[in-house]
Order: sequence, then structure tokens, then C-alpha cells
Amino acid sequence: MNAQSPWDARAGFAGEHNPIKRLAREFAMNGVNPAAPWVLENSATARGLYGNQGMHAAAEWIAGLHPHALQYLEQAPVLALAASFGGMASSRSQRAYIAMNFKPMCERGARLRDVMKAYHVAFPLRALSAASIRPGAWDVLKAISRAVDPSTIAQAIPARGQAHVGWIKALAVLWAVLQRRRPDDPANIAALRWMMLANRDGSAITPAVLDYVEQIADFMICNPGMWNPRWSYDRMTRETEQWHEALANAQISAQEAKGGGDGKYDRHVPYTGFPGEVTVNGHDFVALQSLRALIVEGKAMHHCVASYYRDICSGQTRIYSVRQDGKRLATCEFRVLPANSGQGRVRAVQIKGPCNNRPCETVIRACDRFAELLTCPIGDLASRLMGQPPATLLAFVEARQ
Repeated sequence: MNAQSPWDARAGFAGEHNPIKRLAREFAMNGVNPAAPWVLENSATARGLYGNQGMHAAAEWIAGLHPHALQYLEQAPVLALAASFGGMASSRSQRAYIAMNFKPMCERGARLRDVMKAYHVAFPLRALSAASIRPGAWDVLKAISRAVDPSTIAQAIPARGQAHVGWIKALAVLWAVLQRRRPDDPANIAALRWMMLANRDGSAITPAVLDYVEQIADFMICNPGMWNPRWSYDRMTRETEQWHEALANAQISAQEAKGGGDGKYDRHVPYTGFPGEVTVNGHDFVALQSLRALIVEGKAMHHCVASYYRDICSGQTRIYSVRQDGKRLATCEFRVLPANSGQGRVRAVQIKGPCNNRPCETVIRACDRFAELLTCPIGDLASRLMGQPPATLLAFVEARQ
């Protein structure tokens, strides 16, 4: 049996899909022997470094240009993005340009710091994990390198590599909104610097959080003198919530004035048996008992909860806004099931996050517990609410009496 050649199956580089074999002529034109075992090995390793498929072509090409090229990528994964000007390595001209700039630095053994400087990338960004590098992050990373001082960058990057993906995603979303609405405004850098530092603990970035980053960007743009760079992320979310609510209320008031001011938006719908506002499992449940409250919630959460006004008026359903530290996390619909099918128990029949996305499990568990507390024996409330704020027990007891 013949020995395997460098072109045989290895780390996903099999047959016609082998990028080194496909680009053999281009490697040869750049003074690289494409049949050399190190070319295939280094390119395969580089591909494995990056989780985003959009980085694979650039990483494979760069790593195959010189025996030491892979070392640069391992020490500073962001270089694959910088050297390919945002992951662009699909055309022959793009690859030629990458080789023309990167290969000579490898040949002369340039220091990592000098290589990053040549590509105008801030040296502290070498700490970013390869898993966090993706083409869509190039614009914000360029802005950080250009306008944020190195000490702030080093301080802002999360210590845990697993948090880098979410950190960069949040920054990219914020920067995209800022640049779209006020291109190249100097104030954008201050907003970017705030987000870098405010989120440096590496909080989990879910789709709901990313949606909220867009709202924060809107708040910063419309209120340049109202926010403080020293605010925490929680403080910024609270201020953003209040601003959105004020906007929605202003729009509703204008509509009501045009309609004669009959007060229909603020008519209070009684929620018999349900408390107005309580805290359960660290989540605040705020009853939405008017058309105004439903409209404000729908505008903030980007869903159609306002269409449920007739349902709360008829008593079919009860709608609550689920919040934490002032930030809206979800909107929940509760219903009392018929006694013949559910023994009159309350159930959370819908729990919707921003844009109707599914909220996290902690929110879902809090909603389920809230529903249980509405129908459990009153005598059990004190024990079941142990550890919760005293006002919560009082609110549940008063609502149930």
C-alpha cells in the first residue's frame, strides 16, 4: 500500500476541497512549495483556530505562506482579520495582496508588535481569542485601534476568553448603529469606549441583549448630554428604558389630544386576584392594566402585546412586564385555566422576550413560580415566599383576599 501523500484526508482538507491543492499554483508563485508537509499542517491548524467560517480562507492562506506565519496567528488571532482587511481572501488579487504584505515580515522575523503596528491594529487586541474573530467585527476593531488608547483597551477586554465572542458582538452592534445614524461623529468614540468598559465582565450576550444594545445606541445618539461615561451597564439600561417609555407616552398623549382627550389610554383594568407589582426570584412583575401600559411595553419590546387590550378587558388574560434592575426582560401572559381542565390554576401561556424571542430559563422559571403563587393555599404563601421582599408577600395576600 502506498504511503499517504500530503493531499490525503487530514483535518477536513480532503480531495478536491483541499485549499492548498486548489491554490497550489498561487503558493508556488509566492515562493512556497505547496507539497511541503508544513504547508498543509499549518493551514489545517489555522483553520481549526477560527470558529467563524468566514475566517477560514484567510487563515489557511496566511498560515501557508511561511513556516512561521502560524505562530503570528496563534499569538494574535486578530492578525488574520487585519492582514486580509476584514477576511477578504476569496479572489486571487486579494490573496496576492495579503502575501505581498505578510510574507516579507515573516521572512525577516518581525516582532509581533511591529507586525500589528504595520496593520494599524492596537497591540492589546492580541489578547482576543480566535473564536471571537469574524469579518463583521473588523470595522469596530479598526475604530478601537484608531481612537481608543491602549491602556483602556487592555483594561476593557474580558479576562475570560469565552466572553470575547459576546463582547465583540455587542461592540459591533453598537458601532454599526452609531455609524449608520451619525457617521464619523467624534461622540461615537466616547460611546464605544463606554460599551467596552461597561461590558468588560463578559456578561452573556444573548439575542435579546444584542437587540437592547441597539436601543442603548439610540438613547446615546438622541441624548448626547444626558448619559455619563461612568454609568454601569445596568444604569444605562434603566435610563434607556425610561427614555423609551417617555417617548411612547408622549406619542400616546399626542394621539389622545387629537382624539378629544377621552382618557381611553389610561383606563385602568382591574386584575382581580392578581397583584399590581411584586418581586419573585429577583424579577419584578409589573401588571400592565391599561392600553397605554400595553403600548409602551410593545414599543419597548418590539412585539404586538397592545393587541391584547380587549383580552385583559374581558378578563380572559392578565399581562405582566417582567423586569430586572429596571430593564424589561420579557412580557408574560397569564391565564386561569377552566376548573374542569386545570382545577382553576393559573398558567403562563406566553413568555416573550424582545422581538418575540425566547427569554432565558431564569425568566421562565420566575414566571412559572409567579403563576404557582397565585393559586397555592394562602396559608402556604409565607413559607413559599421566604427570602422574597416583605412587600411581595403583602401584595399576594391582599390580591388573594
